[in-house]
Amino acid sequence: MIDDAKWIQINQTAQDWQEALAIACAPLIEYGAAESAYLQGIIDNTKSWGPYYLIAPGIAMPHARPEQGVIDNQITLTTLNQPVVFGHEECDPVWLLITICAIHSDDHIRLIQRISELVDSPLSLDKIRTAKTVSDVLLLLN
Repeated sequence: MIDDAKWIQINQTAQDWQEALAIACAPLIEYGAAESAYLQGIIDNTKSWGPYYLIAPGIAMPHARPEQGVIDNQITLTTLNQPVVFGHEECDPVWLLITICAIHSDDHIRLIQRISELVDSPLSLDKIRTAKTVSDVLLLLN
């Protein structure tokens, strides 16, 4: 799904979790996979339920419901040069955001399966964390 450099952002700077989410969602909005309401949906959901999308130490998989602004299925990958705190005792601080938007629950499951393969590989995660260029990450993912 991440088959183009425009979906990858490395070494970004965020002051807090809301700014990290805004950075991570920016390609989805800019390139037409989600409406701007999608970002607000993730923020609102986080305020209501906490950071439900933190999936492993240092790793977040932000997402919201399809009706909160999904236009197309897509994944973005964002690394932060300084991890930020989301308020999750076991997973904070977060340095990697793999943001997804999916039109249907079947699409959501398929995207999560692809992400879990990546997250289950410590070597791949280390390569992403130390990547110097977007091209390095793109080669690793494909």
